Amino acid sequence: MLNLQTLNYRPLSSHSNFTAESSGNEVRINDEHGNSLHLSCVTVNDQLKIEITRNDFFFNDDALLIAVEYVLSHHLELQKISIAGFKGIGSEHILRKYFLKSEDLISFSRSSFFQLRGIWHHDRDFSTFIEDWTQNSDNNFHPIRPDIRSGSMYARYIPHLGAVLSFRIIDKVQDLEIFCQWHNQPRVSQFWELAMPTDELYQYLEKVLSDVHTLPMIAECNGIPVGYFEMYWTREDRLAPYYESEPFDRGFHFLIGNRDFLRFTNTDAILKALTHFLFIDEIRTRKIMAEPRSDNSKVMKYLETFKAWKKLYEFDFPHKRAALLECRREAFFMGNYL
Repeated sequence: MLNLQTLNYRPLSSHSNFTAESSGNEVRINDEHGNSLHLSCVTVNDQLKIEITRNDFFFNDDALLIAVEYVLSHHLELQKISIAGFKGIGSEHILRKYFLKSEDLISFSRSSFFQLRGIWHHDRDFSTFIEDWTQNSDNNFHPIRPDIRSGSMYARYIPHLGAVLSFRIIDKVQDLEIFCQWHNQPRVSQFWELAMPTDELYQYLEKVLSDVHTLPMIAECNGIPVGYFEMYWTREDRLAPYYESEPFDRGFHFLIGNRDFLRFTNTDAILKALTHFLFIDEIRTRKIMAEPRSDNSKVMKYLETFKAWKKLYEFDFPHKRAALLECRREAFFMGNYL
């Protein structure tokens, strides 16, 4: 059934490197310290049945999460997963925590698995905080947002690209030169209107990095910068008056600056990774919004492919005629996009 290519994994929340390999119906996950996880895997229609036959990772989430992701990312038809042989594994293991059915068995759906932070997010699991609120200068009430961090926030291996797509917080010094190059490309400045000299773009980055309602990030493919993504909380954004926003709605603007990455397959993969990141970054986010120019025919055409996104209506910003786009959590995770 399997015989998948051997892959290397390094979860963002881990300090270890892992190797995933398969042969026949067996999947093996090994780390750099000589620990191993062996799984017997059987598929029945859309179900993946796993039995743990060896496990040196009783108190480590990563190996089993890697094993499940390794199989699911290569087999999009698999929708239901069960794992036997779980007895004795630590009670705080993420899969045991969320999906325990009995002392020895866990079962879950594909869509619920990919809603975990797991091995993709820089924080392994969700933290529960009291929902504290504030009011901005426009008299909009909104939850207090977390401070902007630094470093990598998300990474995932994409099998059909043979590459790792990742997002990290932009560095206003390290990334300034390439940020300036991208924004001064005519095809980019047509939409972003930031064709400015370096010192002005440095000031722009200082502003967005100090604004907790935005999350400015560099997208990378195998560590090579390919684009800039600016995520934001819509409740505090200029978009808020134009639709009925929920407290944890997110929105984003993006550009692909690296011309070598300008292919549909690449852009499609990175937009799906971005959508995945935004939903697992905040478990209370129900909707992701976008507001491209209504005459952006490429974006409108793309909606026919990425059907979790839909156009709601058009409206007038002071500076453009925009189309309001929406992606709901259930449409994304039940749409088999990962």
